[in-house]
This record gives sequence, C-alpha cells and structure tokens, in this order.
Amino acid sequence: PNNLKPVCSASDGLYRALQGATQGIIGPDNYVEYGPLIAGGLLRVRLELCVVESFFNEAVLPFVKQNGLTWVLPLHETVETFVAGSIFALATTFILVGSTKIVTVLVTYSDLLVGAPCRLFGGFFFDRAQDKPVTLDVGVGFFKTRVMGPPVPASEEKLWRKGIEIDPPSVWDVDWDNISPSKYPVIFTSGSVKALGESSKFVRKLTEAVDLFVGRYLVLVASGYLGIKFLHFKVFPDFPFS
Repeated sequence: PNNLKPVCSASDGLYRALQGATQGIIGPDNYVEYGPLIAGGLLRVRLELCVVESFFNEAVLPFVKQNGLTWVLPLHETVETFVAGSIFALATTFILVGSTKIVTVLVTYSDLLVGAPCRLFGGFFFDRAQDKPVTLDVGVGFFKTRVMGPPVPASEEKLWRKGIEIDPPSVWDVDWDNISPSKYPVIFTSGSVKALGESSKFVRKLTEAVDLFVGRYLVLVASGYLGIKFLHFKVFPDFPFS
C-alpha cells in the first residue's frame, strides 16, 4: 500500500487539496452537514481531470514513446498509421471538449482568489512607491471619463472624444533616477506580488483561449484531419511520391 501510485495522482492531489480548503473555509460542522453535496461537486471535478490525466499518461505518452510521431502524417499511409491517427483524433476530441471547461473554471477561480488580489494590492503599492497618482477611468471611447486622479491632458481627452484609445505606458517602467533608495524594498516586494498576479492573469487568458479553440474549432480540425488521412490512405497512399 505504501508503494501504491494512483492512476490519477495529480487529480487525486487536487481533490484532496480542494477538500481540505473547503473544510477549512466552512468549518468541520458545516462540512459534515453538506458533505454529500460538496463531495459530489469535488468528485465531478476530479473525474474530469482524471480522464485527461489518464488519457495522456496511460495512452498517448506510452504510444508516442513506443511508435514516435510517424503515424501523424506519414509519407506512406498504412492501415496502422490510419487507425492510429483516427483513434487519436476522435479520442482527443471527445475527451478535451468536456474537460477543458473544468480546467477553465478552476483557473478562473484561482485567478479571482489569488491573482486579482495580487494585482490589486501589489499594483497599488508598486505605483505608490513611485509616487504615481491614483487614477480611475470609467467608460470606453467617446464615453470614457476620469472619475479619480489628476485631470486628463487636453490632447489625450480630445482623442478620447474621437473614440481613439491611447496605448498606456508599460506598467513596469520605473524611473529609478527619481526614486529614493529607501523605497527599493517596497518596489521589489510589491513588484513581485504584482508579477505573480499578472502571471495568473496570463495563465487564465491562455486557458480561456485553449478552451475557446477546443469548443469551436477542435471538431473541425479533427474532422479535416480524418478526411486527409482517409484520402491519403484510400486514394493517394504514396502522395507526394506517387
């Protein structure tokens, strides 16, 4: 038992972590009372992630390790390469279309609970250490207005009224010549916290982009790939050398 390695070790670890976090947030008494409901939701998450994990760990990686990637689009299509490519395309489509939603939800909540506070507080102290004013702009284009902070320069406001957005300066630009060395620790610390929040935001956007691609285009890509494999196998098996 001590050497037993679960089939979905990563999914099981995440399940235990979510279980412990939930119990810590709502308390042991409430956890017991609402245990079946909580367990059902967490097990659903664990199941979806386990499907993806086991598919890649037990099917894809061993097959690629043994056979390489020559079956993807070989110069000479055989029964083995056609079956391998077709099964991989179909299995990947069915598995990823359902599972990427769960991953996106988890990453979104992680960014909301960890990334957003890091960006908010880290960015606030990062800017205050540089003596930058607090600004808050509301609206888009013609309707954009500043509700907090120094007034907008006339030239910039004129562009706003025309619906032209101005690219803001990089949030990481620091004028070290005009900053007191005593503020360096605050800048480095708050900058690190802000960088963690920005990294979380990048991961969230990347996950959303993958989920969007899987939901909209993966079926089309897989269908096109299957069509190419079929034509290559039945009609032009030796293309482009035939």
